[in-house]
Amino acid sequence: MLKVLVIVNGYLEENCYVIHNGKDALVIDPGSESDKIISEINNLKLNVVGILITHYHFDHIGALEDLKNEYNITDVIDYKSKKNIKIKTFEFEIIKNYGHTMDSVSFYFKKEKIMFTGDFVFRDSIGKYDLENEYTMFESLEKFKLLPDDITIYPGHGPSSSTGYEQRYNYFIRGL
Repeated sequence: MLKVLVIVNGYLEENCYVIHNGKDALVIDPGSESDKIISEINNLKLNVVGILITHYHFDHIGALEDLKNEYNITDVIDYKSKKNIKIKTFEFEIIKNYGHTMDSVSFYFKKEKIMFTGDFVFRDSIGKYDLENEYTMFESLEKFKLLPDDITIYPGHGPSSSTGYEQRYNYFIRGL
């Protein structure tokens, strides 16, 4: 069973996630406070086997190089990666949901029914987009509406939610 650790960091209160099985761990969006993130991981005596990036805004990648160096990670999983990934016992799918940025992805752990959405979907809201990306954002939201409603979502900022809640109550999604 996967455990999800949330490490809120930086002045924008970005959610860095460390998911683990008690031994191995993946870091998702390593924020900006590398000392805080490394300390939490080392306190749990976890072996970091990968780093996942939902998009390349500064508040999501500020500690990326420090974590790559600390844990000797050479490859980062992001929008350029293949669709289905397996790293040790972690299996997940990369869902492209361009709009907030043109490199935005979510990481969907189907077996565990959890998804990390970065700044694509928040509880009761969506990520900022500019007029150039408006159509792309709403195409991505249309795909989100088709997901099963029992997935827990972990956004880049703020509290967790579920696909079902967002599909029913999120103004930007239910109105599509």
